[in-house]
Amino acid sequence: VFRIQSPNNLQTDMGKEFFNKDVEKVTKKYNVNHYNTYSEKKASIVERVNRTLKNFMWKEFNFQGHYKWVDLLPDIVNTYNNTKHRTIGMKPSEVGKKHEKMLLDTVYNRIKRVDLKNQKFKVGDHVRISKLRGVFDKKYNANWSTEIFTIAKVSLTNPTTYILKDATNQEIKGGFYTEQLQKVKFPDVYLVEKVIKKNKNMVFVKWLGFNSSHN
Repeated sequence: VFRIQSPNNLQTDMGKEFFNKDVEKVTKKYNVNHYNTYSEKKASIVERVNRTLKNFMWKEFNFQGHYKWVDLLPDIVNTYNNTKHRTIGMKPSEVGKKHEKMLLDTVYNRIKRVDLKNQKFKVGDHVRISKLRGVFDKKYNANWSTEIFTIAKVSLTNPTTYILKDATNQEIKGGFYTEQLQKVKFPDVYLVEKVIKKNKNMVFVKWLGFNSSHN
């Protein structure tokens, strides 16, 4: 695929089929920015289509009075494919090979304009990272990381993602969405989680919310 045309950016999940030495070798060869977002969002385009199909389904459920979606699906997909798509300005059934470049330019330029307009953070801003909530997380637990990071790079992906670095200037793997970040002021005081050892007038501690590399 890359021999014909290579992308500037390639977003995947953290699967080993994507993050391995062979893929890294190819992305470096073709100068492709391969990244992941450490996000709960997955296959957003597919999820958007599924949501649209579900909306069609519920209308039919109410009209037909039953929930046999398998029987309804062919007609629903046909309706979707013959409905004008807001983003591309055409019906999916009308799109052919000859439209590829025109649609790519239309969609990409639209995305680029939106991204440039809606960048919430800039390089140098200090932020906290949203904590991913599990099923058993207690609601009163903090939603944001104690550790503070700095925006190192703004990536013009869709949507915009941000590359972060920690207090030691080490870049954090993956990119982060706007919704996963909270802008904060850099603190002058840090909380101590535990004292590791004492030596006369000095104390070696572990800081609350930071890993052991910051001790």
